[in-house]
Amino acid sequence: MLKFDIDEHKFEKLEETELRTQKVLERHDLQKTIVNSWDLFRNEIGFPSAFLIGQEINPHPSTKDCVDLVAYDPDDSSIIIIELKRDRSKLQLLQALSYAAMVNKWEPEHLIANIQKEYNPNPEELIDLIKGSEISPNVKIVLVSEYYDPEVVLTADWLSSTYGLDITAFAITLHKMADQSFLNIEQRYPLKELSDVYETRVKIKHKRDKPQVEWSDVLPKLKYSFAERGIELCKRIQNGDPARRRFGGIRKDYDEFSWISLSFREKYINVYLKGDFDGAEEFLQSKFSDPITINTWRDGYSFLVENKKQFEDMVKWLKLEK
Repeated sequence: MLKFDIDEHKFEKLEETELRTQKVLERHDLQKTIVNSWDLFRNEIGFPSAFLIGQEINPHPSTKDCVDLVAYDPDDSSIIIIELKRDRSKLQLLQALSYAAMVNKWEPEHLIANIQKEYNPNPEELIDLIKGSEISPNVKIVLVSEYYDPEVVLTADWLSSTYGLDITAFAITLHKMADQSFLNIEQRYPLKELSDVYETRVKIKHKRDKPQVEWSDVLPKLKYSFAERGIELCKRIQNGDPARRRFGGIRKDYDEFSWISLSFREKYINVYLKGDFDGAEEFLQSKFSDPITINTWRDGYSFLVENKKQFEDMVKWLKLEK
């Protein structure tokens, strides 16, 4: 990793080091930092809407082991198992698979019971999202480690391509400059550039009784004046998914973005955009009279629509009234 001094037009090399060398502990330091910076970390691993359920969660009474981090992705109602390793371990994937098999049996009540309120001080919306949808049996596995032995990546590829398991591996590297530390997160599997075209040969299907949720059930829980109009405009284009409170791909191949989705959260509309191009952030800002706070995630951008003026600008930009 190089520091780019644009004023002096020169690079400066950052010293690459190891977590162990810097006395960074797996649970006390790395895991704690991820928990404290969850909103940033989830963007880095490509789950910008995921809720953190908690850390050190026991997946089943038959084991004394604990899952490092458990999250919930409301986009497809799936549980995410995140396993961290400071250096490398050939057993990391096996450990994560065993945890995934255990939480696969969880009912919504079990997941709700494991919500740690110190990380979710107002968990009502999260609880409502879990209750409103059937939990997907396809548990997602996210591995985070400094190094990976080839057999771990090869096994992940075999399980993904043959059995349709959702496995992602990220490599982390620590860099030092003076008294500052920098953590780089790089997707190691599947290659980020191939994620969109990566197709599994087997899709695991599992059908349960799906809770019936209508947009009329969601509306009273939304605390902004433009919620009803926003939902009605979106419903002219598609029915959306009221259980997940989202209209996925409300616009596709639009203004150089592959897709744009709207999630109706309790206090705002969360806009997710997939795609990146030169000047994307400036382009988005140009569509709004009031400044918006734009966040980046692994595959694109997101921002919040928090007031009526921003809402009207969004409606105009996305042509929701036509």
